[in-house]
Amino acid sequence: MRKAVLVSLDALFDRDLAFLKPDGGLRRQLDEGTSCDQVKTVFPSLTYPVHTTMITGCDPYLTGIGHNQPFQPEKEKKERAWYWERSCVRTDTLFDAVRRSGGNSSAILWPVTGKNRNIRWALPEVLALPGENQALKMMSYGSPLWIVRMEMKYGHLRSGIGEPGLSDYAAAIALDVIRSRQPDLTAIHLVDLDEMRHLHGVFSKEAMEAIARDEDRVASFEEAIRTVKGMEDALLIVVSDHGQEDIDRTVELRALLCEHGLDKVILPQSNGMTAYFFAVSDDAEAVAGAYRYLNEHREQFGISRMYDAEDLRALHCVQGPVFAAEGAPGVVFSDLLEPFKREAATHGFGPDREGVNCLFSVSGRGIRRGARLPSMPMRDVAPTIAELMGIRLPDAEGVSHASEFMVK
Repeated sequence: MRKAVLVSLDALFDRDLAFLKPDGGLRRQLDEGTSCDQVKTVFPSLTYPVHTTMITGCDPYLTGIGHNQPFQPEKEKKERAWYWERSCVRTDTLFDAVRRSGGNSSAILWPVTGKNRNIRWALPEVLALPGENQALKMMSYGSPLWIVRMEMKYGHLRSGIGEPGLSDYAAAIALDVIRSRQPDLTAIHLVDLDEMRHLHGVFSKEAMEAIARDEDRVASFEEAIRTVKGMEDALLIVVSDHGQEDIDRTVELRALLCEHGLDKVILPQSNGMTAYFFAVSDDAEAVAGAYRYLNEHREQFGISRMYDAEDLRALHCVQGPVFAAEGAPGVVFSDLLEPFKREAATHGFGPDREGVNCLFSVSGRGIRRGARLPSMPMRDVAPTIAELMGIRLPDAEGVSHASEFMVK
């Protein structure tokens, strides 16, 4: 089995490559390896569905992860659980495949990996709900003794879960486990750029600074692979999950449904720039009527297009929503009755938006230098990684492009 370091740069997309430093770690990664900057993200472009597809090779209708959170309309936002546990994923993952092959993995803040016994060193991405303790929750979902040791060594780097401190903390832990344990697969999720874009805008000064920090983090992983004994043959893999778009209008869907008398028929779940609609009535004609009403009043509801059940099947969407809506340019949807958190930019859009083009780049011995691949779906990432590592991922519906990455 060939070792791999898998680095996810949340919210990086193809237009960002124009802003890379000529001598930066990410530019060097692209120059020294094979990459595709037209990897089409999943629907909707939310972090948890995309990261699950990345490590399973399956779209949301198979993984069961079609949102960051289950549909919980009865709960306030702060009380809503997320898809934190491995048991939520219905298909095989790269971490499971590594373990089956006799290897060990580490996952640092990788979504939907909590309580995964196939991950040897796990710092899960979980958040304490009201009445819970954050430290205790992380330890119960991950590797408790190892988490304590990492917190004692690197806890000073962060302040709560804010950025860039959280990504500095996560990167330090990933480097530590690479140097001390040399896992067969090390996967790390860095959220610095995503948060800066949410707070300040897609091409804000703060976002550009976050890209520069991510370039430095990529360089640190490159150096670790080059210098740590036992890692010299490892692959460095950089991926991203979605871009973002600036927003200027919040549409409170649930309040509008109440206003128009539709809340007894359907209820929304915001995906950001799209929204799911779930039937709360058994009357199929009433549900169909609600779809027609929204379609006829798109401008009033901030909608640019509707997705019916057939559209959602074609998009490999998770089962459950009866239909969905795409926001008009600049629109973000809210499904809460209280004011929506103000953001400058967001994602969660459909397949025709600018931010769907993501990055997949691999470098290392035997990988073609400076090669560029055309478009590929996100579901092809995991089987490609599996073949390059020499492990099997039998559940994957995507196809491997490993032969296109390797020197002939």
